[in-house]
Amino acid sequence: KDVYMIFTTLAVMNIVTGVFVENALQRGREDKDVYMINHLRDLFGVLDNNHNGTISWCEVEKHLDNAKLQAFFKDIDIDISEARGLFLLLDRDSSGSIDADEFLSGCLRLRGPAKALDMQLVMRELSDQRHMLSKVMAAAEEEDYGEMSPIQVVNAQRKYSM
Repeated sequence: KDVYMIFTTLAVMNIVTGVFVENALQRGREDKDVYMINHLRDLFGVLDNNHNGTISWCEVEKHLDNAKLQAFFKDIDIDISEARGLFLLLDRDSSGSIDADEFLSGCLRLRGPAKALDMQLVMRELSDQRHMLSKVMAAAEEEDYGEMSPIQVVNAQRKYSM
């Protein structure tokens, strides 16, 4: 009977400890996320020299030796020499500048390993683009664009890209 009581007590203590540890780990992950968002907001403020709510490549380039920016690159495991590529990646609308939303959402997406679904989506998009380009190239070889206006050329190419 004593062995049963000891075993039951140890089992209950093990369950309680497991719940406590899981809650502590969850809180730690949430704290890390909050820290990361606050850190990114601070970094955006540092990079936005003219305080217009966007950062340009020139603004980023001026801060490449900034300790906060270097720490950020280290946190996401990217070399500082890749800064230009990262800027172009975060500039989703290709405007030449990144607003706070693009910066935050883009940087948060960089955390962790790429998901297989993300990779499949990129591969599919690339395949679609390659297919469309080959159609346009084939159409360009077949058509004589010499006497056409630029608008007529674009319209002819659209006909083949759909």
